[in-house]
Amino acid sequence: MEPVNHPQQPRIRLLRWLLLLGGTLSLGIGALGTVVPGLPTTPFVLLAAACYVRSSERLYRWLITNRVFGPVLETWRTHRGMTLRAKLVTLTLVWLMLGSAALFLAESLFMKLVLIGIASVKTVVLARIRTVAAEG
Repeated sequence: MEPVNHPQQPRIRLLRWLLLLGGTLSLGIGALGTVVPGLPTTPFVLLAAACYVRSSERLYRWLITNRVFGPVLETWRTHRGMTLRAKLVTLTLVWLMLGSAALFLAESLFMKLVLIGIASVKTVVLARIRTVAAEG
């Protein structure tokens, strides 16, 4: 008996590959966000997890057990927030990078104000995210 070839099979396969691609791109952008101030990390890592959970159990398991991204995902999943340490590290890096760029690299007043504005917006966004106690 031959297997039945349903017309939905190619669509399902295409969707899986699109989710894998979207998850990988999101994770790459999230990883960039760890070193590029102003580029958010957590939303992209959450998007990658959502794509992987629907397309690859292996990649999802790797992501949630990853020593860098795993704790962030677990804290967000269980408490819908960030630890104080994660917030402080993020804010320190944002202000160090954008502040030094505004002071030493930007030549025009407009660009200095844009950089300080981005850091300020990121500070407000982080302040509005729920702070949870560190587990451990």
